[in-house]
Amino acid sequence: MDDIASRAGVGKAAIYRRWSSKAMVVAEAIAHWRYGLRPVEPPNTGSLRGDIDAVAAMVPDYDEATLSTVKVIVGAATAAMNHPVLAAALDDLALSTPRQIIKALLDQAVTRGEIPSGRDLTVIPDAFVGLNILRVMTGRPVDRVFVRRALEGLLLTLTPTDAGE
Repeated sequence: MDDIASRAGVGKAAIYRRWSSKAMVVAEAIAHWRYGLRPVEPPNTGSLRGDIDAVAAMVPDYDEATLSTVKVIVGAATAAMNHPVLAAALDDLALSTPRQIIKALLDQAVTRGEIPSGRDLTVIPDAFVGLNILRVMTGRPVDRVFVRRALEGLLLTLTPTDAGE
């Protein structure tokens, strides 16, 4: 907190007035990084395949800066297992956005008739986020190729036209 206050040119008390805890500072920093990557609005291209292409295109290049940030996120996620405030903040500020995007893609596909209505799709967004977290935890990049493969594997299997492929 001292380093943050020093870099910001303010006293530590000013930092605590804005954020109630270190956990909130970390979570908001991660969310700020995430929001700065690309727009976070879900695409609506008119087809599920088009939406998958659009989401994959939103994935940032996986470079050294991204790798450093991902390591911080992994560290924060590890700490969150024993810190409910950090866990809630990460969930709300960082993990909810990709889940909301996937939920929107699913809802749009149902509305367009690409996925039959009445199916329980509630775990699909968490499954997608979980695949990404597993990938990061095992030292592999979450790049455009992986995101496309994960989305196709999770979402296209829900469509009747792709069921036998």
